[in-house]
Amino acid sequence: MAVATANNPPVESGAEMACGRSYYAPRLRAAIVGTGGISRIHGWRLQDLGSTVVGVSGRDIAKARAIADEFRLPGEVGSPAAAFDDLVAMLDATEPDVLHVCSPHGLHAAHALEAVNRGINVIIEKPMATASADAQTLIAAAEAANVVASVCLTKRSYPMVAEMQARIRAGDLGDVNAVGGGFWSWDSNHDDWGWGFDPAIAGASYATADLGVHWLDLAEYVTGRRITEVDARFSTLRPTRYRDGQPVHVDAEDYVRVFIELTGGVVGSATFSGVTAGEPNGCAINVDGTEGAFSWKVDRPNEIVHRLADGSVATITRNPDALAPAAARLSFAPAGHAEGFGDAFRNLFRDVYSAIGGADVTFPTLADGYRMVSLV
Repeated sequence: MAVATANNPPVESGAEMACGRSYYAPRLRAAIVGTGGISRIHGWRLQDLGSTVVGVSGRDIAKARAIADEFRLPGEVGSPAAAFDDLVAMLDATEPDVLHVCSPHGLHAAHALEAVNRGINVIIEKPMATASADAQTLIAAAEAANVVASVCLTKRSYPMVAEMQARIRAGDLGDVNAVGGGFWSWDSNHDDWGWGFDPAIAGASYATADLGVHWLDLAEYVTGRRITEVDARFSTLRPTRYRDGQPVHVDAEDYVRVFIELTGGVVGSATFSGVTAGEPNGCAINVDGTEGAFSWKVDRPNEIVHRLADGSVATITRNPDALAPAAARLSFAPAGHAEGFGDAFRNLFRDVYSAIGGADVTFPTLADGYRMVSLV
């Protein structure tokens, strides 16, 4: 198998945008393990970049077939991607350049390891593992195999998050004092049991590992500081859920209050909730400094609210022609046209695929993913 790596880039390199920035990454052959909704997002976005889904694997072959049917092989009209109920069989049969790991949390590390040990690059949904030891094993294996590996900490891939980071590091807020915000969701605001509450499948944490890691990573990413202390209170507001009509006791937290301290004496606080009505995915971060503050919310992804020290408030709206270079490279739609969730996944995949082709780009690494596993 000819695996695309930094030492063996694929031939096809994509196209140039009118502004001169390359939109398309190298065209690769991708396989997906997992049959939840996020696997569709991965498949659609990587196809947007010109790559191909060659296989989908899941425990239920019918579900794998349903996902695979949405993706077509190039040059074969009506021919869908292959479906498997065994990951090893899929990797051996399709020989992909990259595996997208979209399976339940507790399987992430093992599934990624199967690919890495075959010299296959990986993109892993967060969290990369449910135990620090498993994360360390995967990091060591990826380094030994010399593959490109990334974790889907996708909030970094929003242009205005990169813009906030650039402005903070340029000193626009003076000295950073504090961060705040959180991640609120309605995903579990009901009494139904789901695999996210099964420690054998999802690990011991729910709200922090599934939701909070996005905010924790944002806090470190935009400030350039590391979290050094954590003081958290976990709550299970719905301790009884129902599976097939039978009550099941739940231990995993569904609501978290957390205080943090970062390097340089920066302090912070956040809440993470899977039981908040009316909040589908309410991720938000606020950074306070001596000269003002910045706020960003995922449901208004193209804006940064800038509160100045004199009490005035300004809105910084995404405009590719006026952004810092690190933010402009993530932004392709003209000013006035929103870029959001799907674009962030596209941006992440574009960077990882480009790195597989030998480009010098940055993206969330396994080391970044390990940081989040350790914090959880």
